[in-house]
Amino acid sequence: MVYKLEHYQELAERMIKDDEMRDLANRRYDDMDHVHWIPDAKLQKLWWFRSSPSTDPHDAISAGVRVLSALDEKVTLQPLAANPETKKTANERERVLKWVMAQVNKRRQGTVQRSVVRSALKYDEVVAQVIDLDYQIKNKEALGAKTKREKVARRYGRFLVNTYHPNEVHVQYSNMMPEAVLLVQEKKAIDVMREYGDAASELKKKAEDNANVILYEYWDYDDHVVWTTDKQGGGENEIVRAEHELPFLPWVARVGGDIMESKQEHRRRPLLYAVAQSREWETQNVVKSLRVSEVIGNFASAKLAEEGPMPVDSRTTEVDAGDLGIVADVTPGNTLRPLPQNTMDPALREVDDMISGAISKSTVAAVLQGADIPAGTAFATLNLATQTAVGSLKPAKELAEHALADIYSMFMMWAEFTGIDIIGYGKSKDNMGQEYAIKADEIDPEKIYLNVELKPDVPLDRMQRANTAMMMVQSGIYSKERALDEMGVSDPEQVMKEVIFDQLLQAQLANIIQMQQMEAQMAVQQQQQQQQMGMEMMQQQLAGAPGGNGFNPEMGGLPPQMAAPGATREGVTGEDMMGNEAPFGMGGF
Repeated sequence: MVYKLEHYQELAERMIKDDEMRDLANRRYDDMDHVHWIPDAKLQKLWWFRSSPSTDPHDAISAGVRVLSALDEKVTLQPLAANPETKKTANERERVLKWVMAQVNKRRQGTVQRSVVRSALKYDEVVAQVIDLDYQIKNKEALGAKTKREKVARRYGRFLVNTYHPNEVHVQYSNMMPEAVLLVQEKKAIDVMREYGDAASELKKKAEDNANVILYEYWDYDDHVVWTTDKQGGGENEIVRAEHELPFLPWVARVGGDIMESKQEHRRRPLLYAVAQSREWETQNVVKSLRVSEVIGNFASAKLAEEGPMPVDSRTTEVDAGDLGIVADVTPGNTLRPLPQNTMDPALREVDDMISGAISKSTVAAVLQGADIPAGTAFATLNLATQTAVGSLKPAKELAEHALADIYSMFMMWAEFTGIDIIGYGKSKDNMGQEYAIKADEIDPEKIYLNVELKPDVPLDRMQRANTAMMMVQSGIYSKERALDEMGVSDPEQVMKEVIFDQLLQAQLANIIQMQQMEAQMAVQQQQQQQQMGMEMMQQQLAGAPGGNGFNPEMGGLPPQMAAPGATREGVTGEDMMGNEAPFGMGGF
């Protein structure tokens, strides 16, 4: 049932009022992250005072974002049956979802993962809207709005994920889930008209004046209401007020903290909560500024004192700092005495170090912020310190993982509602360009069991996971596929296929090399056999000749004459005893 606009306006007013303390706290977190600090007015009046705010909160947030969002997250879609075919389908759906998120990130200034992690760390809350551009184009055409921008955006992919600052979104949470979402933004009237077309025609005059308006967009599980007001309040313009047909709320809203806290402002526990509550950052800023200002003030103080009988009025002392040193032209009769220089107050340095250590302890340890590791630090010590530091990010890590899982799940819920399949493509070397699809008619919204794991970008963590998985495989406790899953590999089955393919390729290459070696060895053996046969033939010929070993008495053979008993000396030599050529008939062969 759709109520009058006044009902939603009153509801919006209550939702905004309930979040006043939350919004105030979030602004403080923003100031710390943006290093925005205004010193006390009394300090600003001192000419030597220089503001020097600490960057520790900003460094802690940046380190947390880098550690949790630098590596690709692992998406796991649980199969609904224990058979290879269902498992294969689940793996293919995971590839499609990863492809869709990659396309979503292409149109953004920063990735969805980075925005979600930062919001979880800094505000302990994540709010995002998941839009199906195909559905939005159809609705805007029905409203008479132009859809050229959406059609251009469609080229980058079907889905759009808008992440918002929590102060712009007010959510009604129950013990079960988010019940209603209110988006409040200051926008140009012309931009509102572009988005809602003829439904926002009453804003034409304000659009011509280039005026800004406050846009209110309310969603619950039944109604969708949009209206605007002037910046000063009043001047309401209703744009949309109707029941929507979606079977779900197209928003992702996740909040961490502790629901047991009685006060709303203490339920959220972001990374900087303790620093903000203790005012440590403001104290640290004063101390650091005084340390810097002390150096400046000491540098500008007097360094020389003139002494002597000459009166003050007749002093003509001049000090010239030239390239070769300081030259002092002192009033005759007087002398210059150097004054002792002030040193930095060690108490300020101790307080600064103490507060900096306390902030590091309650946020992100220095080991994750790139601090220098002392030489000779044992590996076990460094590993323990790193794992402990990563553990401090666990609450924000879990919140971000749940929010990302909701976003991935909503892709599938949109597909089931619209009846349009989700298409994705393979990106690895063995399935590059292969098309995969999540069939819309095969999606059951009540059976989407999807988990997301953020893998910390810590080398020691990856090494420890790999060593543990290897030990489990060697001991027979884990299969190789289970070990890959524990290591954080997003698609163990695909990796196993790649390993098997690589092993087969190596085996085939080894066979080719072995065959070539055998062929070369056979060729050498044939050549040796041929050489051996030739030598044997020569030996046989030599053995059968008169001069061979077989007719050499010294080698145990017969006399040469036995080879040709009828031969004469003249017949063998071809000469007579006088050396003349013997006639053919004289005992020749």
